[in-house]
Amino acid sequence: MKQVAVYTLPEEPEVTILELRGDIGLELIPQVSAEIAKFYDAGAVHWAVDLSDVEFLSSPAVGVIMGLRSRVLQKQGSVSLFAAHPDLKEKLNLMGVDLAIPAFLNLRHFLSYFRWEFKGASRFLKATFPATAAVVPPMRRLIAGLLQSKGYTGKETFVMESIVDELANNAIEHGKPADGVFLLQLKFDKKKMELSISNQCAELSSEEQKTLIGKYENPQVDPKSIRGRGIALVKKLSSRMSYQVEPTRVEVHVVRLREGK
Repeated sequence: MKQVAVYTLPEEPEVTILELRGDIGLELIPQVSAEIAKFYDAGAVHWAVDLSDVEFLSSPAVGVIMGLRSRVLQKQGSVSLFAAHPDLKEKLNLMGVDLAIPAFLNLRHFLSYFRWEFKGASRFLKATFPATAAVVPPMRRLIAGLLQSKGYTGKETFVMESIVDELANNAIEHGKPADGVFLLQLKFDKKKMELSISNQCAELSSEEQKTLIGKYENPQVDPKSIRGRGIALVKKLSSRMSYQVEPTRVEVHVVRLREGK
């Protein structure tokens, strides 16, 4: 059984896998170092260490992995671990490895992380909700949970919750969806969030469509009223806002760019 193998991941060629097996003691350090050097010198900067078949990982072996991390970070690269069995994972945590190198349950979880962090991958949500006010608070919590799970701050999630709140209530109260539902679509990555809310409606005449377009283009807020602030607030909170008004369908689309990204 070959205890040390290095190869490029076929489904993600930018990722180099360091596959270790069995007991990785001091006697294997020269081989591990040589295999790493061969690929590193060829330009490999994103590494994932497969620990699924490792029974023992010596401190010098951990040192080699930490040394690799230091080198690739200088080239905007990364090192991750995956599939360590519970006892090995506990030992690595006691050594503080988890503070420097992310660890994942399996290769699939690692790839999800890698594509989000380094490939600009997006996350999506598409859902149909009943057109009732009671659905808005749990919908806000759902959006907040999704964003926070990918590292969005409390401020960022609150802004997006506010946008969702206003557009959903606008669709419910003013759109009066003919089929009793509205559609929410969310797409987000490390740099921006995109949200669309659409609903079917009773047929709008040409004049009614023009009036509605005017409200989207030039929203007016009555300072004496606590209502009617929706579109004006959404415009203020969004980086971009667009809309589509059809005889029996209305959709509002917003983009919110993340600060400093």
